[in-house]
Formats: sequence, structure tokens, C-alpha cells
Amino acid sequence: MTRVIAASLAEGLAALLRGEVVSWADLGAEPGAFVTACVAEDLTGLVHRQLAARPPADWPQSVVGELERAAREDTAREALRGRELAAALDALAGSGIRPILLKGTPLAYTVYGEPSLRPRGDTDLLIRREERESVRRVLGALGYEATNYSDGEFLFHQFEMARNDAFGVAHALDVHWKISTESVFVDLLDYEELARESAGVPALGPNARGAGPVHALLLACVHPVMHHRNLERLIWLYDIHLGASRLAPSELDAFTRLAVRKGVARICAHELELARVRLGTRVPEPMMRTLRAPGRPEPSAAYLAPGRRWSDELLSNVRGLPRWRDRLRLLREVAFPAPGYMLRSYRLDAVAAAGALLPALYLHRGLRGLWKVLRNRK
Repeated sequence: MTRVIAASLAEGLAALLRGEVVSWADLGAEPGAFVTACVAEDLTGLVHRQLAARPPADWPQSVVGELERAAREDTAREALRGRELAAALDALAGSGIRPILLKGTPLAYTVYGEPSLRPRGDTDLLIRREERESVRRVLGALGYEATNYSDGEFLFHQFEMARNDAFGVAHALDVHWKISTESVFVDLLDYEELARESAGVPALGPNARGAGPVHALLLACVHPVMHHRNLERLIWLYDIHLGASRLAPSELDAFTRLAVRKGVARICAHELELARVRLGTRVPEPMMRTLRAPGRPEPSAAYLAPGRRWSDELLSNVRGLPRWRDRLRLLREVAFPAPGYMLRSYRLDAVAAAGALLPALYLHRGLRGLWKVLRNRK
């Protein structure tokens, strides 16, 4: 859970997601703080659904009304986003590009009762590396523009394209050709492997395909550890809860074998245990014993260490690269991003002769980054 949420409120939210009746007095929260927490944790729709199904007697009407209003807005916004995404996927398919949907969006349309119950800021797509420029071209023709991403061979394996529609709703597509920016996880799953087991997402049209249920659960388990330093969020645990709950015994066995083979068994055990404790997820004990079995070398398990910082992530990323040449290139990409990225970051890309300022910009960026590291804010 994010640190701004009190323990009693965090447990109350988890109890609501478990389907329990929770009295307002037990939450120990002010109405405004509760609604703010639901928004921050992307739980507004789920909490509203639980309250509508089992309405408690002592909840403030202001809270219930605000959750209902937010849920209606989420439903309307999701209708626009779904239509927009389907159109983008159709356009890409017209050029022979068939991305695989990852993480929140395919889960929203397959394991959640309503897609609006799973908020997310963007949609993640996995493509083949050689399709990058074609994707930029197709999405650009639809009105999408590239956001300012630092590029490089090792620093990032993705770019983002975004646009606002006529209603002012933002649509962002995060396009990946590798599954992660972390070298330990970068080849965890590739496009061809995911494509073989991918599943259709009919609500998003004939050209929408997402990671298959076993791969989707693996990604849901690894994501908070791989990219968010073990941040515990109920919405991510709910992804795991729903994903694990719908798997047949044979699929759970396949998931366990996959996690062991991919070297992420301890991470999966950690996240499944959190889901079991917080949400009552039923996980077979033999499966957990296999995932926890000692003796297997798993470099990814280092990401479970508490209190990891940006410097730890960078060090793991460097160590995960097999060649010193690649390690030095990564460090160079971190310290000296492309000039175009720098000028756009400082909003100087339209300024004549701004390139002459690059040495000062790199120095300023380096000193600011060092200050953040020293203050433990990076």
C-alpha cells in the first residue's frame, strides 16, 4: 500500500474487496481522505461495486455519492478509451502489425466484471523490434504524437504515443519491444512466446489479443517487483487475485513450471502470498512450496530486498548485462541521454542554437540527479 494510507484504512479497503461488510466507524477515516485514498489506489469502481452489492447502514451519504459519481465517470471514460484502442489496433492490423496487450488493459476486459473497474494511465503493447517505425507511422496518422522518452539500446525498450480526443480524454499507448527495462527481466518473455499463447479480447475488436492467462498471471506477479521496488498496491494484488482464481489446476501447474523455468519463482511466491493474506486468494500449498523451494539460483530475487533505491536498480541493471561494453554503454545512456531528449526536457527544442547549451544542461541534470540520490529521493 502506498505510505500515505493508514494501516486501518488499508485493511478496511482489503476487507471490502474480499466482499466483507465494513462499518464506517471501523475505517477510522475522514470522508474526504477515504475518497482520496480510493482514487489514489485506483479502487473507486471496485469499492463502489462492493458498497452497492452490500450497502452498509452507517456510511456517510457524501462518500457513497462521490464514489457513485466517480464510477459513472470511469464508465463513460472507459467507453471512449475502448473505442479508441480498438480503432488503433485495427489500423495497426491493416499494416500487418498485431501487438499483444499487456498488464492492465487486457485484464480489465477479461477478468474484471467491467473494464472501468480497472483504471490505468496507459495501455501497454508489445511488438516486434523491427516494427517500431511502422507503429510510429500508423499511430502518427491517427493523430498520436511521441512523448519525450529517453532512448538508447539498453536504457529503455519502449516509446509512448499519446493524443487527446474530441472529448478531452487522454489516450496513451506505451509501445514495448522488450518486456522490461531491467536487464535481469528484459528477456523474461518475448513477443513470439507470448503470441503463441495469446488470447483474443473480443470487447476490443477482432484485432485485440492479450497475453494468455498463464503469462498474464506471471506478468502481474513480476510487475510490482520488476518496475516498482515492491510497492504494494491493492489494485495490483487484485489483478493477481482474479488471474490466479480463474486458472484451472493444470494451468496453475503450468504457471508454476513457467515461474521456475524463468527464474522468478520466489517473486511469484511473494506476490501470491500477499494476495492470499490481503484478499483471501486461494493458492494450492504444494504450488507455493514449489515456488519457495530453496537452492535454485534466482538473480531476480535480489529485487525482493526491502528498501531498494534507484542506485540499487541501476547496479542490478548493470550487473545483469553480460559484457562490459554493454555495461559501459548503459551507464553512458543514463548519464548522457540523447541531445534531442535533453532539449525537449528543458523546453529548448524550438530555440535557435540551443545546442550550445547542452554542456550546461548535462551538468545541471547530473547535479540534480546526484542531489536526489543523496537525499534518498531517487
